[in-house]
Amino acid sequence: MRKLILTSTVLAVSLVAGHALAGDQPAMPVPMPAPGAASLEPPPGPGLDLINQHCKFCHATSQVFMKKRSPEEWDAVIQMMIDRGAELSPEETKVVMDYLTAHYGTGAS
Repeated sequence: MRKLILTSTVLAVSLVAGHALAGDQPAMPVPMPAPGAASLEPPPGPGLDLINQHCKFCHATSQVFMKKRSPEEWDAVIQMMIDRGAELSPEETKVVMDYLTAHYGTGAS
């Protein structure tokens, strides 16, 4: 009897783990902007080009544009990404910073 219970438990755990690993779990919803919010497409420019080149290796570039931040907050976020391995020259960092504060800064419309 113990052998049957142990076998059943192992089988149940294996099935649950198999479904989780197979990706049968529902995807997490992606937050969408509210109706009337800014366009889903970020404005073109050299800052966007650099973001697309350097940020997409670790996360979706859309994640960059989900929240408006102050210049100080953008500076901290960019530095954190550089500390985590983003390869940006000081000149590229300035271009990205200028782009983000102009289009996704707390004072941007």
